Amino acid sequence: MWTCKNLWKKLAPLARSSSTLCRQNARGVLLNNERRLPLVPQAHMSSGTPGSGGDNNLYYLLVGATCVGGGFYAYRTIKGDKERYQERINEIASRPNKVVPEQPITEAPGEQAAETPQAAEPATVAPAEVPASTPVEFPSHAPYLLIGGGTASFAAARSIRARDPGARVLIITDEPDLPYMRPPLSKELWFSDDPSVVDTLRFKQWNGKERSIYFQPPSFYVSPQDLEKVENGGVAVLTGKKVVHMDVRGNKVTLSDDTEISYDKCLIATGGIPRNLQVIERAGEEVTKRTTLFRKVEDFKALDKVSRDTKSITIIGGGFLGSELACALGRRSADSDLEVIQMFPEKGNMGKVLPEYLSNWTTAKVKSEGVAVITEALVKAVSFKDGKVEIKLKDGRVVKTDHIVAAVGLEPSVELAKSAGLEVDSDFGGFRVNAELQARSNIWVAGDAACFYDIRLGRRRVEHHDHAVVSGRLAGENMTGANKPYWHQSMFWSDLGPDVGYEAIGIVDSSLPTVGVFAKATAKDTPKAATEKSGTGIRSESETEGTASSPVASSTPEPPPVPEQKDNYGKGVIFYLRDKVVVGIILWNVFNRMPVARKIIKDGEEHADLNEVAKLFNIHDD
Repeated sequence: MWTCKNLWKKLAPLARSSSTLCRQNARGVLLNNERRLPLVPQAHMSSGTPGSGGDNNLYYLLVGATCVGGGFYAYRTIKGDKERYQERINEIASRPNKVVPEQPITEAPGEQAAETPQAAEPATVAPAEVPASTPVEFPSHAPYLLIGGGTASFAAARSIRARDPGARVLIITDEPDLPYMRPPLSKELWFSDDPSVVDTLRFKQWNGKERSIYFQPPSFYVSPQDLEKVENGGVAVLTGKKVVHMDVRGNKVTLSDDTEISYDKCLIATGGIPRNLQVIERAGEEVTKRTTLFRKVEDFKALDKVSRDTKSITIIGGGFLGSELACALGRRSADSDLEVIQMFPEKGNMGKVLPEYLSNWTTAKVKSEGVAVITEALVKAVSFKDGKVEIKLKDGRVVKTDHIVAAVGLEPSVELAKSAGLEVDSDFGGFRVNAELQARSNIWVAGDAACFYDIRLGRRRVEHHDHAVVSGRLAGENMTGANKPYWHQSMFWSDLGPDVGYEAIGIVDSSLPTVGVFAKATAKDTPKAATEKSGTGIRSESETEGTASSPVASSTPEPPPVPEQKDNYGKGVIFYLRDKVVVGIILWNVFNRMPVARKIIKDGEEHADLNEVAKLFNIHDD
């Protein structure tokens, strides 16, 4: 068609010249013969007087060439469309055609949830039994598209459905599992007496009640291929698929298999990727395959197998995850010959969070669980020699082990930022969002990947379960038109077994001045007792926005010095100060008092005597 247009542009002047010449000849004949010629219709003016047949031939050639060119283009277009259609039909016919098996609810939802990969992949049948026009296995459009299959996505989906009961929600996750909670992977699952816990993923909480790590059994979800058909909408999960590109202007995403899915509103809840040490990455394949980066269900299963098959495991990292895994594996080593080593560059466990005296006490607690703790350990090199992984420290010490667990932090997953044109925070990482967790007019971000502005504490990025729940819930509400700002102070918790645990809120940084107030603990001041009272092991689920009385404010500028502590810190409250104002609080073996802590931070006031403030937490009650 482009060639025909060019030809017309070249020949059109000639046609106009031919028509003009024809009219001039006609006038000449009229004047010379002094008589009026009969009027000729304008459509035939180009035929001219006798002797101008060459111009007529040119005009006919022009029209004929245009018709031939147009016909040839139409023929090629129709033929090409037919070929592409046939190729698409053949491609669809060559796929394993699938049907959706029924998913009855059994008495063990956890076991059903553990079989999520099989439930998500329908059974294969012979292609001859299903017409070639069988629809693709997932929808091409989703009104609500949630990228990521973790806690934040599930909380958002539940919130969307609560406000819009007919909503059709599609969750896309690169994991093979349905949405599940991550905290038990490093806590309760390791203390289970059930040898099949790796398969069932069911565990007993500290209060003795049993539950699955999955938020809902497979029967709760709609199959992706039925999402557009179901009358009242639902939540579908597309497992084993990764979103690799976002077209923000076109409102669509591209999967790793080049499939495109469009959306009306989208949530990015991609979470994060465990960091690794560069010395391990450079150490070679033998070291790499003997290293676990702990994050997912498959990592729990792999480490469980390693702990039963090897003689030595070394955990690098002294934060929440590293200390929890050290205690869990250390307790397991009591019934086996497993050697558990934990090393980190700080002077004590959780040294970046806890004040030094409490960090030292925690280190002693970890050692009592059977863990060999190596403090102030900076890894210089890692190699594989004589069937062992050899870790060389900068001070010359050498540790030989069978397996490494690298628990050195989380890197937010922001790969989509480039294609989507979204801003990544240079200080904290993660997608930079506004107060309503929006990155664009129809794109929200929640969970570990969101860098949000805290009206009290400034811009932050939080990597904890409660934040994922609350931010996901708020993002879901805002996706349905709520337009609410994120003001919630999320909490987090860590348990060093069933006897020692703490809950924290705000900025808890050991570099800040702290004031600790402690009391003698009783039998009810343990994580186990707390869950027996609340009925759940996931403490953020039982937390309420209870009304807390305001502590008395004071104009006295100087906080009291850190009191002298005894060696046994049974229970207490640690206040973190910035510019003499409380910005963070840790409740040490004090539970179900988070609303009080939240209000103290929200008030943002100075206090003359934090011992009096600590009384609001009832730490002196028996």
